[in-house]
Amino acid sequence: MNDHFKVVKKAIEFRKPDYLPMETIDVPGIYNAYHTLDPETVTFIPGAENSDSFWVCCYSWVHEIIGKTPAGESIKRDQFGMFLKIPNDTNATYTILKNPLAHKDSLEGFEFPDPDDTDPSFEKLGAVIKDKYPDRFINGTIDAGIFLTSMMLIGEEEFLIKTFDNIHFVLELYEKVMEYYKSLVLKYKKAGAHMITEFEDIGGTSSLLINPQVWKKYFKPIVKEFFKFVHEQGLYTGILIDGNCAEILDDLLDMEIDVFQSCDMYTTGIKTIKDKLGGKMCIKASVDMQKTLPLGTPEEVKKDACELVETFHDSNGGFICEVVRWFRPSYPDMNVLASVDAFNEYRREIL
Repeated sequence: MNDHFKVVKKAIEFRKPDYLPMETIDVPGIYNAYHTLDPETVTFIPGAENSDSFWVCCYSWVHEIIGKTPAGESIKRDQFGMFLKIPNDTNATYTILKNPLAHKDSLEGFEFPDPDDTDPSFEKLGAVIKDKYPDRFINGTIDAGIFLTSMMLIGEEEFLIKTFDNIHFVLELYEKVMEYYKSLVLKYKKAGAHMITEFEDIGGTSSLLINPQVWKKYFKPIVKEFFKFVHEQGLYTGILIDGNCAEILDDLLDMEIDVFQSCDMYTTGIKTIKDKLGGKMCIKASVDMQKTLPLGTPEEVKKDACELVETFHDSNGGFICEVVRWFRPSYPDMNVLASVDAFNEYRREIL
């Protein structure tokens, strides 16, 4: 297993990879868990050292600690001017303290961040990739993505209300955020990325967060433009949707998306995803990060892993397995190791 880039590329393109490719996020020198973890302290999950693809995750590229709460919790400001609190409880990631566009009806007076402010972060990433991981497939992620960034700038409840009573303001913001992330695509490419995955956090527990027809009419064209731009840079494209997105799976097929990624496959439904996207779009998935990985037994984790492989992977490719230990929260060690072991059993079977 020494040609990592080739096996991922073949899996994405349904061109008979030599084995089942694996991706991981827990990468020494890179993973920082939303800037709450020193990348130099990160180690590979045992058994995942030979992963073919690295999920390069960075929740914000520019952040500044501006104070602390009486309990010692860090308060940060990101490049968009959002204020976030990092709880002492590592079961939580962050709490938003200030939404810069709350109670606004226009972008007047709001200054978007300068993409070049992210250069130190991308230069460091590029140096690590060149020095340590020049042979790996690099999946650069836009997380938070266009939808979540826009929603956090306004505030979740207000954002959802404005999709009904001030959609033009919401779309203006959405397009501006998309243009900002286009600039970061170029920086990812320069740092060594082969693919860009945009997190489009539109799924809820049982349906989309917004009316599916509203998403199709107004939001889809903007996201489609983003993926077209990524392809024009010679990079692969991916979309990660948390929650139930069954209502718009058909729409993904004409958006220049190469990979559909899910971390909670059973929320949408594994059969639904198979029926809609199987054989048409490469699927990337971890063992369910909402229920099985945190709450299941190692045996249940292995069962989930096996079901994913046997549903989506065949001799032509079309599937990439994801293994995560995460942080905030960290998943039980035995379950994480069980997922790696189960996927590795398939990876050892040369097709």
